Amino acid sequence: MKKDFIRLTLSLLILVSIFYIFQQKQIAKESITYFPIDPTVTFPKANTTLTFSKKRFDEYSILWESNSSINKLAYLRQDMSLLYANGKLISTMGEWKQNTLELSEKKTVVERESNYLQAITFHYAEIHDASERIFSSQKISADNLYVINSKFENTPIFFHHPNNLVEKDWAKTLDKEAFDYAEYAYRQGLKKFHISADQYHTKLLLTELTPYNDAPLPHFSKEQSAKIIGQLTEGLYKNYFLGIIKEDGTIADPIGSSIPIILISDNHLLILFTTADNEPIVLRQQISTL
Repeated sequence: MKKDFIRLTLSLLILVSIFYIFQQKQIAKESITYFPIDPTVTFPKANTTLTFSKKRFDEYSILWESNSSINKLAYLRQDMSLLYANGKLISTMGEWKQNTLELSEKKTVVERESNYLQAITFHYAEIHDASERIFSSQKISADNLYVINSKFENTPIFFHHPNNLVEKDWAKTLDKEAFDYAEYAYRQGLKKFHISADQYHTKLLLTELTPYNDAPLPHFSKEQSAKIIGQLTEGLYKNYFLGIIKEDGTIADPIGSSIPIILISDNHLLILFTTADNEPIVLRQQISTL
């Protein structure tokens, strides 16, 4: 009887421990949250890289990596990374650690088609000061890679920036394919939700956000822009990266969705894209610059 009681007690303790660990992971999983920016926290390193790896038969592989570090120990470090091919999301990476400076992750992606690959990473840090006030810091990094894969060539052509006429022609073709796919999805959203694009002063692809690490968004100060991008990152993480809530209430995997297009006005922004099954989605975010 005593042995049975001890076994039951141990089993309960194990279950409680497992539940606690799972709960903590779930809390951290959804913890990209905008807090006031701490201007003393910087990212000495924030990189996203796409590297051609090898070709095997009709397939080729790409090594996709993101690395970042901050200058102060963070309560939470978390990165959200997205990889698009010809305008469509093909893979994601997400990593988090507590009480650390650095964060790294990598993945090998296998493809067959000729692709314009675009990777973007949102690097995030949550900082708690001595008075238990909470702040955040952020940075965006990105990389692009063109891969032209032909069964008639032993090695695909690959480049980050076109350097000759052949590469320039391929880049032009693949750029257009990616843009047209995102633009078509965007037009579907405008039509379905009766949105007038003329009401918005800025239109950006999600993959065009990197320059605004240092420059302000049009019509906003640098400080206001940091807040807008921080809140945008939070919204994308919870309503895109973790799953897309469709019109019927079901949650769709973001894989296969189009590159979001962002429309910005003075008091709100819209994020428009389509899911893998071509359902237009619009996310709305209020802009508070106070």
